[in-house]
Amino acid sequence: MKIVLTTMPKDGEAISWITPKYFKPDNERMMPLGLLSLVTNLPDDVDVEILDPPSHGWSIDQTIEEIETRKPDILGLSVVTLQAWPMVEILRRTTSAYKVVGGPHATHYADQILAQGADAVFIGQLADKEFAAAVKTQPRGKVICKTRVDEIKFPNRRNVDLSFYYPQANLFKAHNRVVMFSSIGCPYRCVFCDVQTKKTQRKTPERILDEMIHIHELGAGSIHILDDCFNVNEKEVQEICRQMDAMNLRCEWSARGKPVMSPETARMLAERGFRRIHVGMEALSDTTLEFFNKPYRCAHIETFSRTMNSAGIDVLGYFIIGAPTETAEYRKTLASKIRDLNIKYPYFNILMPLPNTKYYDDLLKEGVFPKDYWREFVENPVRDFMVPFPYGTEKHDQDVAFACELINEFKTN
Repeated sequence: MKIVLTTMPKDGEAISWITPKYFKPDNERMMPLGLLSLVTNLPDDVDVEILDPPSHGWSIDQTIEEIETRKPDILGLSVVTLQAWPMVEILRRTTSAYKVVGGPHATHYADQILAQGADAVFIGQLADKEFAAAVKTQPRGKVICKTRVDEIKFPNRRNVDLSFYYPQANLFKAHNRVVMFSSIGCPYRCVFCDVQTKKTQRKTPERILDEMIHIHELGAGSIHILDDCFNVNEKEVQEICRQMDAMNLRCEWSARGKPVMSPETARMLAERGFRRIHVGMEALSDTTLEFFNKPYRCAHIETFSRTMNSAGIDVLGYFIIGAPTETAEYRKTLASKIRDLNIKYPYFNILMPLPNTKYYDDLLKEGVFPKDYWREFVENPVRDFMVPFPYGTEKHDQDVAFACELINEFKTN
């Protein structure tokens, strides 16, 4: 039995204006950890191959050609909603006997995907156990996934060329950086966020360290933990540090988290090679933080920044431009506030109404959007779809101009 698992090409996907090009270059390569996990948790006698079209720059036609060349009995697609168009094209134009879809798009829009040609749709963030069973039974329709993060093996990165995924554009000079997850889910409910799991599941500290050691032994010079929020529970973070001591691991590492951390935890992390934390600060205005439904305010961000500076941990801060609560005065002072906090790597994104977010739902309820554009797109995907700008083209252009102004200012400095 031949199985091909693939991510979706960027060709034809819905247009996103969230991340300016400076922060997301064309040659960005993201290791398909979800698909690697599926492979690692399949029986050893299964012939399976992973394709990664966006990292190779393949078009839809090239992706289909690569799939058809391999003649898989089972074709598995990992999809987010912005990729509904390439998904539909691949389902329609490939000849595999059994085609399945997983990922966030499958969880939200299973009925539509089944109508568009999938034989089965896997609903849920982790599908490792259910997919392994489906390889044998090939069920039709919806498959409800209940796999827990502590029930599966970590992705075996020997299944890919690790060096291919080392960052091509490295703003913070992390050598041979490799990514991993120590948990899934985020308990917070920020209005712009489409993270589908609101209850955090964390691997045991022993499992986390086993994976870090595996990555380190493969030659990685830096490990980045891609969790939605690594430091939700500080006791768990401190236990990871203690496990690093028990397993005698010292390496450069970093993580994504929230801007709240005690000096004790920061010290423990720094002493064990933790160099940088990526934080969704989003705004330096309590009014805008409240609009975003963030679980903290400016005072927390200020305390956090001082704590990180004292511990010698660099801060990469994400900021969102375009909230309707922004004022001219806020925009005038934002750059100086970021400098005062010594945020070494400020990233600037544009607020966009993604599907399955409270922000988008509120725009519908308030009548800013006269109809459900995302629903129409999902039911009848079109190439290069773009949701309308909520407050008009002029407002959007102003937001982009301000973001670019900030990017150029900090890039220069």
